[in-house]
Amino acid sequence: MSQIVQQIVQKATLGLVSMKVLLISDAHANVEALEAILNRTNADDVLFMGDAVDYGPNPTEVFDLLNSVNAKRVLGNHDAAAAFGIDCRSGPATHEAAVVTRQMITLKAMSEMSLNLLGKAQSKIEIQYGDLRVRAMHAGPKDELYEDVTREQAEKLHMDGAELLLLGHTHVAYEVKGSGVWVVNPGSVGLPSDGDPRASYAVLDTGTKQVTFGRARYDIEGVVSKLRNALGHRTGTFEKLATWLRTATE
Repeated sequence: MSQIVQQIVQKATLGLVSMKVLLISDAHANVEALEAILNRTNADDVLFMGDAVDYGPNPTEVFDLLNSVNAKRVLGNHDAAAAFGIDCRSGPATHEAAVVTRQMITLKAMSEMSLNLLGKAQSKIEIQYGDLRVRAMHAGPKDELYEDVTREQAEKLHMDGAELLLLGHTHVAYEVKGSGVWVVNPGSVGLPSDGDPRASYAVLDTGTKQVTFGRARYDIEGVVSKLRNALGHRTGTFEKLATWLRTATE
């Protein structure tokens, strides 16, 4: 039994309502970034808003690590592309890199069983933490896999049946508390796009109903080196991803 599961059982036994929930998304096969976050946070539960694979060098390790901490996860567009052989529908700036890394890394590294399990995640999950109702999905309520919901768009959302809406997909962290719904995006673990290359995450306190955002440093050059070895002659794709990792800009 993992430490996180043990903590949850202990809290349930003690009748404690307040929990610390680690909110993460878009790990993109960057196991060093994911490990850095897990090593610096002490959460009772983990929610992952999708995209474990593509772009990075370690899809299997990321998927296994998420499973080892019993992360509740939703299906991301890259997860669906790898599991079902469909287009990830990434933007023009990143689509080629997604396709190349899926073919050269993700589909070669992951077993058929792992890909099958990857695809079994639901596109939306709902969780009740005490009196806090949470709904989590990768992209947005209009299209759970592909919709881009920016901070400005989140301010206009209204959603019945959930007090807190958790999203990923944009690779940019934000929190919006409007009249319609409380929206939180923890940003990207493996490939932030907000100018800060450190791994991005958030922690939800279910008792106080507050979210704290955080960043974790990790060995970016180690990941770059792995990509260089994995991508070989695809120098254009490698340079694109190396720049993204180093500068957090697409």
